Order: sequence, then C-alpha cells, then structure tokens
Amino acid sequence: MFRILTIALFLFLFSSADSFAEPSLKVEQVIEEKSVLTGKEIKGKLILKNNGDELLKILGVSSTCGCTTLKLKERRIKPGNVVDLNFVVDTRGKLGMVEKTITIHSNDPETPWKEVVTFHALPSGMEGADTQAIFTPACSSCHIDNGINKKHEELYQAVCAMCHTNAKFNSQGETLTEMITKGQKLIAMPAFGEHLNEEQINSLVEFIEGKNND
Repeated sequence: MFRILTIALFLFLFSSADSFAEPSLKVEQVIEEKSVLTGKEIKGKLILKNNGDELLKILGVSSTCGCTTLKLKERRIKPGNVVDLNFVVDTRGKLGMVEKTITIHSNDPETPWKEVVTFHALPSGMEGADTQAIFTPACSSCHIDNGINKKHEELYQAVCAMCHTNAKFNSQGETLTEMITKGQKLIAMPAFGEHLNEEQINSLVEFIEGKNND
C-alpha cells in the first residue's frame, strides 16, 4: 500500500511540474547606428532568447509600417537558445526622433512582445529630409492609401498619426492649411496637396484646431 502511494505521489509531482513548464521570450535589441542622415538605412537585430523550459514558437512578427523590413532566421527556439530577428528601416522621408514598433507573437503566455526601435534621422544640409519619399510605392500603402475617402479624425489617424501622435501643432488657419498642402521640410512635413483633395485638407485643419482648443 505504501509503495502504491509513493508511486502515485511521484506521478502527481511529475505531472504538476510538467504543467508549470512553459516558454519565456526575452528580447535584446542591437542597432548599428542610433543617428543617421535621412535616407540612409538603419540596420539592427532583435536577439530572441527562450528563457523558459519549453520550446518557444514564434508565430508571427510585424512592424508598424512597410518601411521596416524583418527577417527571422528560425521560428522554433529551444530552451536556453537564441535566434536573430534582423530589421532594416528605410529612413527616407523621416526627420528627427523616430520610433518604430516591432511586434512579436509567440506561444509565450505573455504574448505579444512589443519592441520599440528609436533613432534620429538627421537632415542632409538645409534642405532637410526627402519628405515626398513617403508617397513612393514602397511607403504609400501606409502613408496615403489608408486615407482614401476619409476625413476629420479618421483621416488624421490614417495618414498623420504615425508621425504626429498627439495632433498638436503651433500653426492654425491658413498657415496650417498651407503647411499640409505644400509641406514643410524643416519639420519633415510632406506636401499632401497632390494626394488629398481640398475637402479632406480642410477637414484635417478643423480636426487639428479642435484638438488644440480642447
């Protein structure tokens, strides 16, 4: 009888220990340069480590926009092992402090993991950034296509919020309208005049002025 109880206790403890085993994702960020001239690529990697005691499975990786490309070498990480997730950021059309978020989905119970890559895009001479680069095919899907047929806050969230999260601008009225229409390179504002109609631009001005007056 004692032997049976001992075996049963062993099996219970073994199964309990196994039920608490799980993968654990930890991320270390390595970036080659934190400041580059606008137009130069930012290169780096996220080192994904499995700190748990079960196989870690990377289910998917994504970035905030198409200007950040990702390359994952392996999706299955054994306990104690690491895998590199390489990234390249196209800085065309960007100026000043820039943040890009990389999201990692896995079988870690605390998924998803969000890693923010931060860098400075410095102006190349007095002309500033090539702000119109965001309308090229590689970038337009994020920066302009999402705004088709939208107005007011919906349009702002689609095409502006990626770079200007809080909708706070010093300019108002005709000055703000002209800045949106013709652009302002010194603050990396591209010219939307050829990509948004007058009604859309006016709706953006109304929305921004409303937020500034809140």
